[in-house]
Amino acid sequence: MTAPEAHAAPRAAAGLIDITCPLGSSESRYTPGLTLNPQDTSVTEEGHVSGCVGPGARDITGAFFAGEASGTASCLGGKFSGPTTFHWNNHSSSVIRGTGEINLKPNGNTVLVKTGEVVSGQFEGATIVLTKELLSTDLTACLTRQGVTSVSGPISLTVVPDRRT
Repeated sequence: MTAPEAHAAPRAAAGLIDITCPLGSSESRYTPGLTLNPQDTSVTEEGHVSGCVGPGARDITGAFFAGEASGTASCLGGKFSGPTTFHWNNHSSSVIRGTGEINLKPNGNTVLVKTGEVVSGQFEGATIVLTKELLSTDLTACLTRQGVTSVSGPISLTVVPDRRT
């Protein structure tokens, strides 16, 4: 019987990957800009999370991330799908494939919840949930031809193990 590899990345099936990173920020850029009319749009995003805690955190305290997605969206809502890569502070990375859904809240802020499965790297098989509040500094931009081209705001991340196994 051989001992498990000491430096292997934890797998989702182990059930010990629960992590929450409550602090962070994100910037998203839309092409073309978001207007009141739904249209095909691409988005690039980048940001960071920190303050990571939980049984699966081990030596992870934060990450930088970047992603690209496409979908149909407007200032009032929409859906995107595409990959995002997280570069953890312990020099590992995670690639997720997922979907994000935008909806407008009564206070004028746009909330995006992106959920995806980790398809490779650290936490493979787990689900990552990103919750972003994308603060628009110029809400009237939705009424212009150019639309909202860039938004930023606070973000939080949760890693949930694959509990099917």
